[in-house]
Amino acid sequence: MKKAEKLSEVYHHAERVPFDNHSRLIFFSDVHRGDNSWADEFARNQVIYAYALAYYFQEGFTYIEVGDGDELLKNRNLVGIRTAHAPVYKLLRKFYRRGRFYYLHGNHDIHYRDQGYSRGCLSSLYNPYRDELEPLFPGLRVREGLVLVHQETGQDLFVVHGHQGEFLNDRAWQISQFLLRSIWKPLQLLGIQNPSRVSVNPQIRRKVEMELIAWSTDNDQALLCGHTHKASFPIPGEAAYFNTGSCVHPRWITGLEIDRGAVQLIRWRVKPDPLGHLSIQREVVSGPEPLAVFLGGASEPPEPELKPVDRSAESVLVAEDNYPVYR
Repeated sequence: MKKAEKLSEVYHHAERVPFDNHSRLIFFSDVHRGDNSWADEFARNQVIYAYALAYYFQEGFTYIEVGDGDELLKNRNLVGIRTAHAPVYKLLRKFYRRGRFYYLHGNHDIHYRDQGYSRGCLSSLYNPYRDELEPLFPGLRVREGLVLVHQETGQDLFVVHGHQGEFLNDRAWQISQFLLRSIWKPLQLLGIQNPSRVSVNPQIRRKVEMELIAWSTDNDQALLCGHTHKASFPIPGEAAYFNTGSCVHPRWITGLEIDRGAVQLIRWRVKPDPLGHLSIQREVVSGPEPLAVFLGGASEPPEPELKPVDRSAESVLVAEDNYPVYR
């Protein structure tokens, strides 16, 4: 099945979820949580990611993970991943318990396409201090796609990882798994990267981008993806193709926010202040733009009231599970 056909199939079978100009949504993809070895590309950004999650939880955002959250192609099971990044999973569990968490699978966690497998793996988390399992995401449904229906315009935003229809990343993913585990992970431990990956090969990445943009244009459909690791924010009037980027950039992460009727591309990274003190800071890279402009709606959303991270002396941060969490 070709990419366009597979995207259309996922779109037509995806769950419809309403949202409006009061909703606050944060999208990250390609987190690639690994086993904390030298092959774990997420490890270098785990503190930045956890800090961002804490901010979004406190600010009332719903978290939508757009595929490749867990690195299952390189790692044979989730046990080592959950152990390595237990504090991160505990933060994600907070979103889930509040009904503010959607998990989409990509090609690196395509195993979750099997709902029995995903529920078995993701239902519990091992607590080494009590030597027992505790609930993680009991009953979680992992989706392949999600259609967000904008209540003010009646238009929708299709959220999907973006690997659909590709030979090695979808139809024959077992071959990719074998190559990653048997060849590329050992080489990656030596510092050698896989040149065939979409995220590191400009020619492959551009081909995938053009196919995604073509599908968005041909179907007059706003599309939000991950997969390529290259963040994208459209110009009003062009194809409404958004891309979150990834959480495995060197020392920063990127994502997309939909905040009270506006959409923007954001980046979190460690930066020095004028005195040379390092802190994790959130930057707006593109936008904000009224989301209705990209959805083809006529209604004008209210001006976004974007609340920055408060780092004043009055701001209180406490450590929970070794990561900062807003109170």
